[in-house]
Amino acid sequence: MKFIGRQRELQALEHFHNTPEAGLLILFGRRRVGKTTLLVHFMENLKISTGFYWMATTHNTTYQLRDFTQALFRYDPRFAAAPTPDFTFADWEAAFNHLADAVAQFDTPQFVVIDEFTYLLRNDPALTSLMQRLWDHRLSKIDHLRLVLTGSLVGMMEREVISHQAPLYGRATTLLRLRPLPYTALLDLFPDRAPDERVAIYAVTGGVPAYLNLFTRTHSFVAALKKECLVPGSLMLGDPAVILHEQLKEPQSFEAILSSIASGFHKWGDIARMSGVAETSLGHYLQILEELELVERRDPLFASPEGRQGQYYLQDHFLQFYYRFIVPHLSIIERGYLDVVVNQIYQDLRAFIGTYVFEELCREWTLAAGVSGQLDFEPDVVGSYWRQYRGQGVQLDVVAANKRQKKLLIGEAKWGKEPVSRVILTSLIERSRRMPQVAEGWQVQYALFSREGFTDATKETAKELGVRLVTLEQIEETLKQVSA
Repeated sequence: MKFIGRQRELQALEHFHNTPEAGLLILFGRRRVGKTTLLVHFMENLKISTGFYWMATTHNTTYQLRDFTQALFRYDPRFAAAPTPDFTFADWEAAFNHLADAVAQFDTPQFVVIDEFTYLLRNDPALTSLMQRLWDHRLSKIDHLRLVLTGSLVGMMEREVISHQAPLYGRATTLLRLRPLPYTALLDLFPDRAPDERVAIYAVTGGVPAYLNLFTRTHSFVAALKKECLVPGSLMLGDPAVILHEQLKEPQSFEAILSSIASGFHKWGDIARMSGVAETSLGHYLQILEELELVERRDPLFASPEGRQGQYYLQDHFLQFYYRFIVPHLSIIERGYLDVVVNQIYQDLRAFIGTYVFEELCREWTLAAGVSGQLDFEPDVVGSYWRQYRGQGVQLDVVAANKRQKKLLIGEAKWGKEPVSRVILTSLIERSRRMPQVAEGWQVQYALFSREGFTDATKETAKELGVRLVTLEQIEETLKQVSA
């Protein structure tokens, strides 16, 4: 797969490289998000030919220390050949001091990358204190050193490396958390695909580069599911268990919670009931999942964060897809009946995309449209709205507000196969009147978002009322303009 996006990260790396003093870069993010690819791409572009790269593994300390030692001697210009295969430093302090000596032999910027640093910490948590001491007294004094520590164990990286209590806190000159690619990256990666197919690919992969790569191998969404995503040994089948088991104790309880939320149970009591986790304990699990950016709490716009209306959603689209569609069919997948599974997924995917992915893209468009001047106000907040009003539920997919100006945009998102009818517009206006801000006289603009366009009657009524009609193509165009 070609390298796409990451312009902000590349700019940060360039600044890190060009700084005249020693630099420490902390780069972290979930598995498969492209940390190593980003570093390799940057170094190749700058033609950085001298440097030290070593990746930690899940082996024990003895193995890792010997492997590091052997790699270090191959890098050190003072040695024409590596030592005997069994040679190893006595401890990490001796190894890192030798690394400092080796770097000092050069007079050009030296990228020194210790990839998956968290695997070392899992075996020896005291390494952060050692690294802090070495950085303060030796490494930071080598002006041409560019030390890079990466990690996929996000929770450990946050606790042991970058938190206020961590020994290395405040030492990093550059801190990058690498997240999945945004939707706009798919416009470059799949320029010849239909917009609705790009959205489907995004819904399944969540923008994770390694999963996106599976869809570049065929020209059909369904073929990619059958031939790449759901075959034995596929990354998409094996990664979730690895991600959770690496990051969490008691992964079974966390998996039960993720499965419950992915199945459509978003309220506290419902999640507890479906997962079998006591309500009194659920907060502990949800807090950890939020810290790992796997789950997020959403409150209706204008609600108090301390209120009881908050609901929980999977923040990771890939895990949402995995627990919603793959886990219930794992036994069938393992028996090789992929046609049955793929057909079932394809039938149910439309409602899934409409509820979880298309609404999100519509909210992203609303924010981007406000920032780029396409609306008559710039929103302070963009989200959705729900409440009970006189015994009736009120659900509004897209709500943007400027509280100072008392202006609102209220929208409905439809991922159906037919053009949106006028009754959807009239229903939206009627439901919006149950929102207190509308009843109080805030200035309101309405918007309809559609995958398949709008009926002539809808267009006519929208023109009369000044309602924005936004197609999927227009969403893509605006998001691309703002991200450029």
